[in-house]
Amino acid sequence: MVRTKVFVGNLSFKIRENQLTELFSQAGKVTGANIITRGDRSLGYGFVEMESEEEAHRSVTLLNKKEIEGRQINVEVAKPKPEGEAAAAGGSGEPRAPRQRRPRAPRAPAAAGSPAGSPAPVDGDGAPRARNPARRRRGPRAPADGSAPAAEGAAGPSGERRPRAPRAPRAPRADQGPRNPSATTLFVANLPFTYDDKGLTDLFAGLSVKESHVVMKRNGKSKGFGFVEFNNEADQTKALQQVDGREVEGRKLIVKVALTENIQAGAAPAEAK
Repeated sequence: MVRTKVFVGNLSFKIRENQLTELFSQAGKVTGANIITRGDRSLGYGFVEMESEEEAHRSVTLLNKKEIEGRQINVEVAKPKPEGEAAAAGGSGEPRAPRQRRPRAPRAPAAAGSPAGSPAPVDGDGAPRARNPARRRRGPRAPADGSAPAAEGAAGPSGERRPRAPRAPRAPRADQGPRNPSATTLFVANLPFTYDDKGLTDLFAGLSVKESHVVMKRNGKSKGFGFVEFNNEADQTKALQQVDGREVEGRKLIVKVALTENIQAGAAPAEAK
């Protein structure tokens, strides 16, 4: 077989067929040039038909790897397609016989109770198999706690919420037990944080204070309250009347009769927290 067609690859997209013909005229007589395109755009390769096989081989020797328009082109003698591929591509020119589609088997009618459009199940011999409607009927699910399911018509998970069982009353707090007011000690709150025991005593100057104590945190800073003990109940009552509500360094003092349990724990009463 005479091989006169040359493949040309890596062409610049600007190259036209007349330029390709002129380029390959250096190797001999060009009988045809074809640049492969998609629409109007070059795909960057094509074929050149030379007059003789000798000229085709000469064009490969002269032009392969030559730089044209900034691109190094690839030139080689085109290889013909094998006969089998040509026949598969319809190279014989004979029209292919139209494909015949196998007709689909008709769908079996839907069984009663099945959703619209869903085919009925079939047995091993191809015959439609009836659905078992009993399998689709389910009774109400039992609750997770093991109690009996709700009767028909009762409120269930699809509608209203079930009422919650009432909570059991809380046990009384430990600090709500019987209170024992002191007959000689006062509780003083809202103290300036700069006050110590002496400062607290000075607030009650002239009122026969027996002992004063400001409650401190672990870091040594005041908690803002303390206790003052007097010699008798009369002095305690007098001090309460004179000092309660007094403003000290912009803070209004709160003075109350101390509870024995708070004095022992060194804590403020619940209503003062």
